[in-house]
Amino acid sequence: MDPTRRDRREDLLVAAARRFVADGLRRTTMEDIAREAGAGKATLYRHFANKDAVIDALLEREAQRFERVLEQAAAGETDAAGRIEATFVAAVAFFVEHPVLTRGRDEEPGLLLPRIMADGGPLVARGLERFGQLIAEGVASGELRAVDPRAAAEVVVRLVLSYFSLPPMYVGVDDPDEARAFAHALVAGGLRRRPTS
Repeated sequence: MDPTRRDRREDLLVAAARRFVADGLRRTTMEDIAREAGAGKATLYRHFANKDAVIDALLEREAQRFERVLEQAAAGETDAAGRIEATFVAAVAFFVEHPVLTRGRDEEPGLLLPRIMADGGPLVARGLERFGQLIAEGVASGELRAVDPRAAAEVVVRLVLSYFSLPPMYVGVDDPDEARAFAHALVAGGLRRRPTS
């Protein structure tokens, strides 16, 4: 792909994200996105067939960023449980602080949530892959119990999504210390191998 086309596509997605936050996904038009990007409608339509294609491309772009955030969160940790805890906290923060995702969740859930929650959705797919890898590494090293990494990753990702899609009840995941304590006790804590007596 021509690098200038890739840069223009990125400009269009940045503009779309701004309009989605300002006006909502449903009310934003292709004309609004083109105007925000300082582009003609023809330019926008060369990159995206319609608004659904813009939303899907934006979610794929954010899934790539999500993957980098999760990798960075785990990088500073020295053991399997610590990597899972840090990654869980980063995953929850990514969702609950993301302006486009939270706007869509709060105002137009029928338009955005199915694209996020589906197991084929890019954000969920990246989360399943990352947590599955971390859990598999912990099981292989003997730090974690002998669980099915894919099944355990699904449970963790479902927890992340529940904190995003439902209002907070008891655990204040918007507080990093509280989120980390929860992850330590119940997320990674549930996966740790128990010492034998």
